[in-house]
Amino acid sequence: MSNKQRNIGLVSFVSLIIGLISIVIYILTGNSFINDGITMLFGFIFLILSFVLSLFSKKDKFGRISLYIVPVLLVIYLLFFVVMSLFWNQP
Repeated sequence: MSNKQRNIGLVSFVSLIIGLISIVIYILTGNSFINDGITMLFGFIFLILSFVLSLFSKKDKFGRISLYIVPVLLVIYLLFFVVMSLFWNQP
């Protein structure tokens, strides 16, 4: 495994952690600490960046972690919003 793949895998993992922290801040603060639009946008951007970088570093352990965790997190995140919109927007 080359050093370049290892570095890309590490950057992918770090962007995954930053995206997770941003999503946790979005969910827990509720627009009281930082604007929700900013934290949600940064969370999605870093998760997508992490997934794209993990595609280039499939053989690195950090790249594989990001490759398997990001799709699961995105599905959970989208299901959260679908369920919340179903219950929140009741007539």
